Amino acid sequence: MRVFAIPVFFCAFAAAAQTGPGGVGSSATNVLWLDANKGVTQSGGLVSQWNDQSGNNNHGLQPGAIPTAKPAFVASSVNGYPSLDFDGTDDQLWVTDNATIDLTQWHFFMVLTTDVQKNYNAWMVKGDDSDENWEMLSYNDGNIHTPTKYTDGTRTFPSSVGGQVTTTTFDIIEYSYSTGVGRDVYKNATNIITDNENKTPKVNNLPLYIANERSTTGRCVDGDIAEVVAYNAPLNSAQRVIVNNYLAAKYNRTLSTNDLFIQDNAGNGNFDHDVAGIGRVDASNQQSDSRGSGIVQIGKAGYGGLDNNEFLLWGHNNGVLGTFGVPDKPAGVQGRWGRVWRVNEVSTGGTAVDVGNVDITFEMAGLGPVTASDLRLLVDSDNDGLFADDTPISGATFVSGSLYRFSNTSAIANGLRFTLGTTNVSNTPLPIELVSFTASPIDGTTVRLRWVTASEQGNDYFTVERSADTYEWIDAVTLDGVGNSTELTDYTMDDRDLAQGTLYYRLRQTDLDGTSTVSDIVVVDLSGKGDQKPLVYPNPGSGPYTLNFSEPLSGRVDLQLIDPAGRKVALFSEAMAGTSTLEFDPLGIIPGLYQLRVCIGGKVSVNSLVITP
Repeated sequence: MRVFAIPVFFCAFAAAAQTGPGGVGSSATNVLWLDANKGVTQSGGLVSQWNDQSGNNNHGLQPGAIPTAKPAFVASSVNGYPSLDFDGTDDQLWVTDNATIDLTQWHFFMVLTTDVQKNYNAWMVKGDDSDENWEMLSYNDGNIHTPTKYTDGTRTFPSSVGGQVTTTTFDIIEYSYSTGVGRDVYKNATNIITDNENKTPKVNNLPLYIANERSTTGRCVDGDIAEVVAYNAPLNSAQRVIVNNYLAAKYNRTLSTNDLFIQDNAGNGNFDHDVAGIGRVDASNQQSDSRGSGIVQIGKAGYGGLDNNEFLLWGHNNGVLGTFGVPDKPAGVQGRWGRVWRVNEVSTGGTAVDVGNVDITFEMAGLGPVTASDLRLLVDSDNDGLFADDTPISGATFVSGSLYRFSNTSAIANGLRFTLGTTNVSNTPLPIELVSFTASPIDGTTVRLRWVTASEQGNDYFTVERSADTYEWIDAVTLDGVGNSTELTDYTMDDRDLAQGTLYYRLRQTDLDGTSTVSDIVVVDLSGKGDQKPLVYPNPGSGPYTLNFSEPLSGRVDLQLIDPAGRKVALFSEAMAGTSTLEFDPLGIIPGLYQLRVCIGGKVSVNSLVITP
């Protein structure tokens, strides 16, 4: 379960990867993409705008003349994803006429369900009745109707058999048309309409009506739409497989054919999110480089091995893009993402195959500073669900913009998990989702506690724990979290009536399911005398380290190295006689982030120390 997550903003992909649904298509071919999980403008649960994710600005807008025509936003409508609910009376959205959606051939996908079966549930209509550039509607028995007007003035309108659109489930309806090939309509990859029409559809200068046929009353949809995808040409057979698997994983549908990505199943860990893929049916039907809606691009880059009827698909568990509190790291890795991807590398028959070496590229925009040499590709090579017992893969290179690549890797195989780690959380934090946690004295008996989260998911409450020695901890302050948030949240509480001395604080965050994560320790001096905090260098470094004090000291200096769990992992002691520098070497200590406690005559200061491999 996600605890804290950083909002991620993606820039245009500089390489050749396609960023349409499932990694199929770019803004040149994917002309419309409406996803209820993105770009929805709502007030009080009523939607006034649905933004196009294709890059063509074909936004679904509320008709100005019908102020009540707002569909309802339904959170967690299908497999945790939202949908837009249209009331069957007047709810609708219009996409302003644009040359990009005047089409003479096409390939559409819609994820939808009806609340009430009725004649003329008009899901998408480009134009008016009897003058449609393209249209898809359903009847009271659930059959699908696909009228088209042609440049020769004729009009055809084949229909499927009944029961294709139901009130019980969201289904994937797929509709393609190509001159000379004709029309094909599929439900969850099963063909339900086919013909061999050899005519050119007539374009028009009218809007695309979503959930309504404007020119004929009573044809508003009574049902829900979760996603709409439109291409300006039919997809090849490999691309069809990829897009269908992206939608089937996301909305928990089972495809009748080529249901290749099975890591979305609960038994495999629910890797439902941002599924994308590459694959080949034959030399004329393939997709060799994809990114999709996520941040992972996988491509062949000219490497051999992708044979007929072979696919590589990947999706993630929706974990955090950050390292705060994420355990299970190999030696030498200071942090790894909570987000984990899992792959299927299979034939169209579902048998494991090897598509050959691939390039794996991560889009790191908005994820803090990155040094390529700090990055490690972590692959659960023995498929035991753990990364700590695997060997990190180095060799990442900077590509351009915010792209970082592991080239020509053979590490990925069917069923394996992978994620990204860092060997240096100071240079490359990946990032830490808890923005800050501070404890500051505001008088001799009160400490002000403040922490900031970038976002939260499933967060129940926070507990600030206090200790006088880092061994025994008590609950100082407990405060409810906001639960779920995608914005910066600032918390402030005071710990009062304290005795003078040195105090240690840490922040524990507890999920709704009872799991918890603990922050690093911070220290407060309430003695009123201040401390003498040394400069520690090199930091980060592998040792030996030098402590440089501001003035010569006498007496004994004790050093304690404390790990993020508050455990003392090393002790050093040195008598100081008229010197202001001290050197120590933490031999045998596992690389990572530590707190260095410096104790001089009963006074304590604390430095963060990063030990590198």
